[in-house]
Amino acid sequence: MTIKNSRNFDFVIVGAGPAGLTAGIVAAREGFKVAVLEKGEQAGPKPRGEGMGYYSIVDDILGKDFLPSIGIKSNGGRVWHSPGDLQTTTTFREYPHYFFEWRTFIDRFVERATEVGVEILLKSEVIKPIEKNGLCVGVRYKDNSGDTNEIYGKAILDCSGYSGVIGRHYGVPYDEKINCPIVKCLISEANIDMKETPDLNFYFIGNGDLDYSPNFPQCVAYIFPLEDKRVEVGLMLRMAQVPQMKTVVIPTSDEIMKVWGNLKKSYPGFSDFFKGAKIDYEEVTYLPNARMVENFVPFPGVVLIGDSAGFVNPFGSSGLYYSMEMADFWVKNIVEKMKKEEIIWSSENIEDYKTLFQNYEVYKEVIELYNLIGAFEYKIFNRLRTAEKINKKWDYISSLLKQAS
Repeated sequence: MTIKNSRNFDFVIVGAGPAGLTAGIVAAREGFKVAVLEKGEQAGPKPRGEGMGYYSIVDDILGKDFLPSIGIKSNGGRVWHSPGDLQTTTTFREYPHYFFEWRTFIDRFVERATEVGVEILLKSEVIKPIEKNGLCVGVRYKDNSGDTNEIYGKAILDCSGYSGVIGRHYGVPYDEKINCPIVKCLISEANIDMKETPDLNFYFIGNGDLDYSPNFPQCVAYIFPLEDKRVEVGLMLRMAQVPQMKTVVIPTSDEIMKVWGNLKKSYPGFSDFFKGAKIDYEEVTYLPNARMVENFVPFPGVVLIGDSAGFVNPFGSSGLYYSMEMADFWVKNIVEKMKKEEIIWSSENIEDYKTLFQNYEVYKEVIELYNLIGAFEYKIFNRLRTAEKINKKWDYISSLLKQAS
């Protein structure tokens, strides 16, 4: 194989999403040489709506008050609908939360990264990690011309999301244990009045509830208001309990889209939002929210960050805040070792990184969320399972939802 180019950096980061760009910004601010590889034509290439809480790290990375300047402030409400939309429960979160357009958000990351000297290599698809003497020292990738290149670094961070390029190479079971299928859809001219419906809406659908697909996995359809009559809608398949459920058959992407089509047309309450709406974007993709990756350092020299590590909020299935925090934490701790030691990936240092992270409050918060949703989904989707039983126990489920919020 002919290698076209070979270059050296301190940090080599795979994926130009919020995790990768946060990592790049933090490392570059410390004076280190950083490259971010992104296989798409632009950072965060796929369209979507988004929302996140307004935390101090957002100001630190994107600039003070940037998030409020681009977003619509939420009242923190989440409306949970029982199967068939027979009952509802509303919960509230008190911290500031904003809905916004993805492109404006991610472009700000690129702007800030460029300001501090991060080199972003677009149309660069990572093929495999490069190892030397028991250490991952870089990655091999193809550029937009189809040429094969190598890029070397003292630390390799995989922030490539549910596809987990480096994580897959080192045996992380994304498809079997981490990822959940999701339909993501953006609509305009939706049948919605933002003043009357400013909240996120979630519709529980149990296994066996759909006559036209009785073996379909338990899932949650959602409504995510952005602005005016523009809304992200979708369907999250909840797969964590599936291995223990004999009544579920894992669907293909085509089967998921058939179910999705029926839900848009006729599911009580949910289908109302689609009346007169225009679909701007729609696809089946994945969210890494069934469980966390067991080992964030699958090989010396490599760290899995954010979605690549399943480090998300499994209730709202959002990883923005948590991926930014995780990137910030790991880069700062690696930087500290780089400044003091020549060998930063000794077994002692790796254990030190892991111990520090496990004592980190944000890590403990994510662990608690996974524990909560594990117990929640076992009780609702495995033990109760059907619409009739879930509706009968809705008061109990409401109490669990309020506890989680």
